[in-house]
This record gives sequence, C-alpha cells and structure tokens, in this order.
Amino acid sequence: MTTTVRSPASQTGPWSLLQDFEFRRVWMAGALVGVMRWLDVLAVGVYTHQVTGDPLIVASMLFLRMLPMLLFGAVIGAWAERVNRKRLLLGGVIAIAVLYAVLATLAFTDNITLAHVGIGATLSGLFWAMEMPVRRTLIGHIAGTERIGAAMGLESSTNNFTRMLGPSVGGMLLEFIGLYGAFTLGFTLYTLGAFLLIPVKSGTEITGRGTSIISVMREGMATIRATRLVQAALVVTIIVNFWGFAYVSMVPVIGKVEMGLTPFPIGILMSAEGCGAFLGALIIAFNATPAMFGRIFWFGSLFYLAAILIFSVSGIFWIALPVLFFGGFGIAGFATMQSALILFNTPPERRNRVMGVLAMCIGFGPLGILHVGFLAHLFGAATAVTIISAEGFLALCAAGYYWNELRRLAKPKIEA
Repeated sequence: MTTTVRSPASQTGPWSLLQDFEFRRVWMAGALVGVMRWLDVLAVGVYTHQVTGDPLIVASMLFLRMLPMLLFGAVIGAWAERVNRKRLLLGGVIAIAVLYAVLATLAFTDNITLAHVGIGATLSGLFWAMEMPVRRTLIGHIAGTERIGAAMGLESSTNNFTRMLGPSVGGMLLEFIGLYGAFTLGFTLYTLGAFLLIPVKSGTEITGRGTSIISVMREGMATIRATRLVQAALVVTIIVNFWGFAYVSMVPVIGKVEMGLTPFPIGILMSAEGCGAFLGALIIAFNATPAMFGRIFWFGSLFYLAAILIFSVSGIFWIALPVLFFGGFGIAGFATMQSALILFNTPPERRNRVMGVLAMCIGFGPLGILHVGFLAHLFGAATAVTIISAEGFLALCAAGYYWNELRRLAKPKIEA
C-alpha cells in the first residue's frame, strides 16, 4: 500500500486553473452572473420595501427567487446529464438577458409593477436552480479531481466578490439612477456572459442518454446514503440556508428602519460580508488541503451564524459593518467547502445528480425566508434575525456532534 503522490502545487493550484482557457471562460461567466444576482437581491428588496413598507413582502421576493431551487434542483441536476450542458447553460444566460431587457424597459417607462418584479425574481431563480449544479459540475469536470479544492476556492472567492460588488453597485444605481439602471446592467452582464460561453467545448458530452431521470435520481440518493461526509455537507447546507442566509432579506429593512440608512449605505452594508468572504476564500484556495475540508466547512458555518447574531443586536452602522465583514470569513469556509466536499467524495459520473440534490438543499432557503419574514412581521426585523441565528447555531452544533467527521482532519486517500 502506498500513499497517493500529490502533484506539485504549480500543477494543482489556482494558477494552473487560471491558465486554462475553458476554465477561465466558465469561471468569468459565473462572475458576471453572480454580480447581477446579488445586485438584483438588493435592488428588488429595497424597491419592494419602498413600495409596500412590509418586511414580509420583502422576504417573499427572495422566497420567490429561491423557491425553484427547492422544487426543481434535484430534477434539474438529473436532467442535465441527458442534455448538452453547455447549450443548457448558454440558453439560460441568453434567456435571462432578455428578461432583464424587458424589466429595464418597463422600469424606464414607469410601467413596472410589483407583479413584474416578482415574476422576474421567480424566473431568475429558476435559472439559478439550473446554473448552480450545471456550471459548478462543469467547473469540476474541467479542473479534475486534484484541482477541485483550488477550483472551488476560486469559485467561492469570485462568488463572494460578487456579493461584495453587486449590492454596493445596486445601491448606487438605485439611489442615483433608479430601478431601470439596475436592470439595464443585468442585461449587459448576462449578454457578456453569453459571449464568454460560446467558444467553450466542455460540457457538450451527454452522460445520461438512455437512462430515466428517476433512475438517475435514485443512483444519486444511493451515493449520498453511502457517504457520510456528503450527508453532512447536505445537512449543513440546509441549516445555513434555512437559518443563515435568510437574514439577507432583512438587511434592507434593518438598514432603513433600525439604522436610518439610504439605499447606497444599505448596499455597502450588504457588501461587507462579501468583502470578508472574498478575502477568506482566497486564503482557502491557496492553503486548504482535502484533509481540512470538513473542519473549514463546519467551523466556518458556526462563525458565520455567530456573526449574524451579533449583527442583529448591534443597531449601529459602524458596528454592524465590521461584524458582517468578519462574518464573511466564516461564510467563505462554508461556501468554498460546500461543493468541494461533494465533488471530492463523489464519483465523477454521479456528480451532476448529487450536485442537483445540493441545489435542492440550498432551496430550503425560501422556507427560512418565510420563517424570518413572519417573525419580522410579529417582532420586528432585528429580533427576527436574532432568533433565526440562535436557532441555526444550535442546529449546527447538533450536526457537528452527529457527523463528527466534520470536526476531524480527514485521513489521506490510500491506493494500492
């Protein structure tokens, strides 16, 4: 028996990925999509609160955006193996570019309504449910097993950079141009993303031809039942999305009601977490080894929930800002290792279907959004976030106790 020989860092690290033509294009397209995703969350949240003044309706908009993840994530992940994934991804990007062009026109002519915004949120959420398993699996395919940690580190750092950039740009556009400025930028970014994807050759193979979607989903569930670390990754994903990410829907309300902020500083507040997460993900990308994946994932999730709890009771912009910034380091650990744990511990031919289940687990976010929305309706936005972050912290402690693999350094893989 011999220990697996690791390739030099120059061949397995982030720099080797950035020299890969196909990886760069798929990665950059994801960055453009991510900027608009988080910009849209802020813009729609602020617009909805301006129109209705009701935190429950604000939460409902994010609910509509994330509901397709829960309803269709696993099905899309299985179905994606039966089609040309590159064409599926490209077609989705083009469709959402057209959607933003329509919304921008409606906003510019003052004909936009809350119903239009809700339909836009739902359709972009349907694209999100497809894009996440398809594009990340494609990235994992291009990177290969040895570079999965580095690939997910770069992917997470970029996603978190977009969480920093998107809300701040969105707040600025809302304050100085209006809602149509945000939607016009969305059309521009998605169009650029489409041009980046056109030359990509990977993802054209069809691996699930002749296999029913039900059979593919069953095989995916069998893989999950057989691998405790994959189970743990999915359960922690449900916990963080239900009790953690739901707080985002309340940031516009807390910023306006509790701190008296205008849209631009609210955008800065939402960007703070993304800034910390961007830096944290870069550190992880260049330093994490497979043995550390579980620890980084679980402890990062705990740190994130603790930061949200402190944010909810701060009440002052200049205290909340650094708290969310440092909380971003925690979410970097969660977001980077979420896909890395699954891709590293799943056979390549089954990754698409398990990533589809991951998308479904992320889809528990809408239920968390309704949870925090109802609590905010009863007790106020800040108290609601305090409650959900405390609940989530306790749930994570229970998960870490049951799946103790998350708290240990993993043993190196041994091969004959």
